[in-house]
Amino acid sequence: MKKHLIYIIGIAAALFTACENISENERFLEVEGVTAQRVVLLEDYTGQACPNCPNAHDMATELHEEYHDNLIVVAMHAGAQAYQAPVGLKTEEGDEYADYFGVKTYPNGLVNRRGGLKDYPSWGAAVYEELQRESNLNLSVSSVVSEGKLTINTELLALEDVTGKLQLWITEDSIIGFQLFPNNKSEIQYVHNHVFRGSVNGTWGEDVMLTLGEQKVVEHKELVLDVAWKPENLSVVAFVYNNDGVLQAAQCKVMINE
Repeated sequence: MKKHLIYIIGIAAALFTACENISENERFLEVEGVTAQRVVLLEDYTGQACPNCPNAHDMATELHEEYHDNLIVVAMHAGAQAYQAPVGLKTEEGDEYADYFGVKTYPNGLVNRRGGLKDYPSWGAAVYEELQRESNLNLSVSSVVSEGKLTINTELLALEDVTGKLQLWITEDSIIGFQLFPNNKSEIQYVHNHVFRGSVNGTWGEDVMLTLGEQKVVEHKELVLDVAWKPENLSVVAFVYNNDGVLQAAQCKVMINE
């Protein structure tokens, strides 16, 4: 088992606790076998007027039930078969992502932004393959909403040198709305889950650069939520990516502070 002598700011009992002043001889900690559990991001490009998209939703649900917290699904409503808010679930950012990644047909997907676009029958194999990859980053996220404003804390610990972008998204579950099905059938009470609502730190995130053993805490405070969103159904998705794809991802439910 590899041993790394790493420099971190914190205390040995908890690598992800708040920073505090510590003595010089406590700053160098010997850490054995520090590893990161891989979490995979599946971006499901979809639309309410896309008749085959419910099949992709079902596939994403099956995969999430199999892999649980090791898989994060985000339903990105975009393109000509998606309806614009407030009537529908389409966003300008969703369209920008779809254009950038070359999404022309729906449903379609990206698995950790590696290997290009994939149709939904191939998502399972791609997710499994990504779960076998080692990650060089520990990532966690927490969030709380109070008086309609959201605060997010993202904590990172590098197991190797890391250069990339930190992206934060807000998603919402249990949205009731229209959905088209094959054979021109439709449902007006369809339950939409994992719906991308917007980014917290810009469409393409913010720069992050970490050296081996470096811990970083990123805070975004008092973000104003859209009044149409239901806080009890919101989650925050965090991930770090670069030209090689998504390095690590994390997700949390939004806690409500009464």
